[in-house]
Amino acid sequence: MKKYLLIILLALFLCVPNSQLASAARYDPLLPSADIILDVGHGGIDSGTMVGKYEEKDMNLAIAKKTYKSLVKRGYRVIINRTEDYALSDDNTWSYGSRHRKDLAQRSGLANTIKPSMMLSLHINWSKKSNTRGPLVIYQNQSDSILLASLIQDALNQVYGTEELPVLGKKYHVLKYTKCPSVIVELGFLSNKSDRKLLGESHHQAKLAKAITQAVEQYFTMTHPK
Repeated sequence: MKKYLLIILLALFLCVPNSQLASAARYDPLLPSADIILDVGHGGIDSGTMVGKYEEKDMNLAIAKKTYKSLVKRGYRVIINRTEDYALSDDNTWSYGSRHRKDLAQRSGLANTIKPSMMLSLHINWSKKSNTRGPLVIYQNQSDSILLASLIQDALNQVYGTEELPVLGKKYHVLKYTKCPSVIVELGFLSNKSDRKLLGESHHQAKLAKAITQAVEQYFTMTHPK
């Protein structure tokens, strides 16, 4: 049953039923604290980008799970907002609007309640130009988000052999309405044949997770010196 899925994963493997999380995201002051929230893009009825048998929501989840394990191994307290294939809008009983708006509000609402040090929103890109490839990190208009985006972009550029620069995202809900430093991490282009093949490979997914972890460690070293 979906309501018994593991949605909040910490180093101590805390379990919270979805039905409780829906209300807790707004009302419960006793939710666990976290260093990082991994926001897994799309899910359920919302597949995100699709090319043939490849669906963004599945790739996002596979990479998020690897990233979670990698970050926890380094000692970070991590929350992942979905661990299976369903829409977060199903958990949102506290806001109004379309399914899409409720999905986005659930993501930012959870982050604003838990107040982590950062939120990483994992996605996969698409372009009309099939030769467009590689990672792209999108940031909020604030210094910590810019720093985080720059570090992640550089780490992912090294995986792909690209030289992309991160970009400002003015219109994105999860950036505009999430208070903690947040970035959208576009992990490659599903519309590009080379990226598509790589994104479906477990080995490449693990390399992306490792690169993100290394960038996060750099960020915390620079912003939270011991």
